[in-house]
Amino acid sequence: MYKRLMLILVAAVVIMIVFSRKPSAEPPTYYMHLTNFEVTNFDEIIWFWSYDTLYGPVHSNGFIGIKYSPHFYGPISTCQSRFEYYAPDPYFEYEPQFNAPPVWFLRHYPSDDLADLIIDDNDGRSITRVVLKGDEGIEIHQFPIGAPTPEPGEEDELIRRLNPPEWQVLKINGQCEVYGTLVGRLTISSSGDMYLIDNILYEGADPYTGEYDEEEMDHILGLASGGDIIIKDNEKNGANDGFNRYDEDDIDHHSITINGSLIAWDESFTFEHQNDDWEPYQGPEPDQRGIIHLKGSLAQWRRGYVHRSNHWATGYSKNYDYDQRLMEDAPPGFEPEYYPYVRGSYDVLELSHGPYTFIDVSVRKLIINAGVTIKIYDDDVLRVRDTLLIRGTEDEPVTITTYRDTFDIHIEMEPEQASLVSIRQARFSPNFNFWFDADRIDIERSSFGGDLYLNGRVNFCRNNCESEVVLTGQDYALVEENILRGGLSIDGEDLHVRIYNNTIVGNRGSGISAINFGILEAFNNIIAFNDKGIDNRNRQCAEPVLRYNDVYGNPDGNYLDCEPGEGSISADPLFLDFRSEDYRLIWGSPCIDAGDPAFPRDPDGSVIEMGAHYFDSELTVKSRPELISECRLDAMPNPFNRRTYLTFNSELPGLAHISIYDLQGRRIYEDFKYVETVSNRIVLDGRDLGGAGVYLARVTTAGSERAIKLVYLP
Repeated sequence: MYKRLMLILVAAVVIMIVFSRKPSAEPPTYYMHLTNFEVTNFDEIIWFWSYDTLYGPVHSNGFIGIKYSPHFYGPISTCQSRFEYYAPDPYFEYEPQFNAPPVWFLRHYPSDDLADLIIDDNDGRSITRVVLKGDEGIEIHQFPIGAPTPEPGEEDELIRRLNPPEWQVLKINGQCEVYGTLVGRLTISSSGDMYLIDNILYEGADPYTGEYDEEEMDHILGLASGGDIIIKDNEKNGANDGFNRYDEDDIDHHSITINGSLIAWDESFTFEHQNDDWEPYQGPEPDQRGIIHLKGSLAQWRRGYVHRSNHWATGYSKNYDYDQRLMEDAPPGFEPEYYPYVRGSYDVLELSHGPYTFIDVSVRKLIINAGVTIKIYDDDVLRVRDTLLIRGTEDEPVTITTYRDTFDIHIEMEPEQASLVSIRQARFSPNFNFWFDADRIDIERSSFGGDLYLNGRVNFCRNNCESEVVLTGQDYALVEENILRGGLSIDGEDLHVRIYNNTIVGNRGSGISAINFGILEAFNNIIAFNDKGIDNRNRQCAEPVLRYNDVYGNPDGNYLDCEPGEGSISADPLFLDFRSEDYRLIWGSPCIDAGDPAFPRDPDGSVIEMGAHYFDSELTVKSRPELISECRLDAMPNPFNRRTYLTFNSELPGLAHISIYDLQGRRIYEDFKYVETVSNRIVLDGRDLGGAGVYLARVTTAGSERAIKLVYLP
């Protein structure tokens, strides 16, 4: 039961955390079993088969082979679209994931500058043996290459003795051998092949299975090889059919137990003497040597054999169990250098729980699931041929950002195919622009920092855009309930555009620039505080159909070559906080219940508002007497020559609108304040009024309105 609970936790960690932040571990330690290729250099498939049991996450960038009935108690994923099967009857605790993103395999081992100690191999003449002696520390021996090396425990050529390592990287030039019991934290790195000649255990681990309480275990080991990591064919590891010759519990003469993270950067994890006919060694038939009990993790560039079917079968079955500490607590020297990245060409690529770095990616169908973060390494690195699906949620949006300040991202589809862009709840950083060219484009509840170019049949709803949105194409486009701070441009011959209930504000150009269109309808929009309001420059001389818009405060003209149309107004929309880009409407806004009566009613049953935000009139009306029941307004001093203090009381908190008018009725000052209960005070500087005179100060709340005369005598 404990192991099953731990597996569920591991699966959750792998699914939710692996790439959601940058822990202090390299991606190769995130997996129980990780490979780049599942075949040999001769394209032989290496199968998972009946006697294999793996607890923990499994991933391959290649095709995974399933033969008979292996058991996988943890997530299993592959970059490929399927498994290779031979008479399959596997057990999967979790649904396999196909078309998973690749894990970039770093083809190196800890560099020399990370090493605390470097042992030389005498110009290739010596093999080094590292013996882990528990509390006694580490012994280092060397033997001539080519001569038989002694059995474990029979060493005599001691060249170095080390204390138990607290945090150490031991670098071996050339080949090495390892066994023993570790106390401390250590990584052993070899530039050549690494031989495992007996059990490698953490002190306190079960000598039969390698299991231990992860919460109580402090020791951690990394075994990194620039060549192969090889289980030595000796008596301790079950040589000469050791599993069948000895009692199953006699692990001194069969099987091998390993604690630690094994990483064969450039080669494989494998075993010595595989009973190949061309090999000088020829063992008995069969030569079953036992079980590999691995508690930790395994990453290898190319998967190696640990069992063969040669001469009635040779080698080991597998019992692999993941050490979940390795998600965040890496062996020395395994700290991350950069986020794992995705590169190359794919048919279908599905991403879950990033971040990922994209470098020169081309894909037919790209699926990005909720919570993923993607960092674009350089411009023009992402090409999607026919389908882009981004599936963010409100709680877990998809985020796409960049490493550099500015560049353009082109998402271009092949026009002869039924191409689709579908984006929900995504956040795009402001330092790049997007081109979407597809048959159909659906974008909802997303935010864009850079310019956005949409060519195709478009549904663009409830988005937030800092820069310009440009519509082109020959079909139709619906633009509804968006906040557009960079304006909207239409430039598509025969394009039918419906622009409903948007708030278009603060653009240095036009709110709506109608360059070229077939039909353009703009209803219920607020288009305010741009340089221009609606600028009709249609070369086809078609007139836009405008109704029930509030076009206000655009100094170069509210309507250029077009008429306001039925129900339109030009009045301050009264945003909640324009400076903070909060474009919700406050009580008393002329845009509330002022939209086209022919449109569907608001949820409160009232006429639809102008602009992108719904104002709940029913709730506000019901609560009006409760928000501020009384507003006593005073000014001290009054008259005043520099500043005065407006003070007012209220029983309940709420929002207050403070405005100052001159005797001609012109509003010369306004502000919004959150009203606390009992007593509120606002400082008014006379220099904001423009000169000596009599003014009217008005405080409006949801519950009342009070005014007072002010006399300013500078």
